[in-house]
Amino acid sequence: MSNRNAEGNQGSSSIDAWFDVLNHPRRRDLCRYLMYTDADIVTHEDLVEFIIEHDSSVADEVSVRQGVAMELCHVHLPKLDDLSPVDYDRKGKRVYIDSAAFAARLEDVRSMIEDILEERTD
Repeated sequence: MSNRNAEGNQGSSSIDAWFDVLNHPRRRDLCRYLMYTDADIVTHEDLVEFIIEHDSSVADEVSVRQGVAMELCHVHLPKLDDLSPVDYDRKGKRVYIDSAAFAARLEDVRSMIEDILEERTD
């Protein structure tokens, strides 16, 4: 991982950053992939393949594939990179994942949602 993530991002684990990431369906799909992969490193192409295969609204055509690749590169992966369990190497086209920390942060999000729901029912 990069030194930036080894040292920790300022505010990278804040619940607001996670809600921001999770507010887009494509990033939620990426989080699902990153959560359930056994790999600590995934390639940009792996993620493009995943999106093409799992998003029924995306056709597997060269121009569409290029659009998905660009969208991941310039929008969604940099957003995920802002979270400390994820490190996106744009030049190497790789995503490094700290799976345990990633799972823990998602559990924090789940806990926050449960707290909100409990307050609502009180």
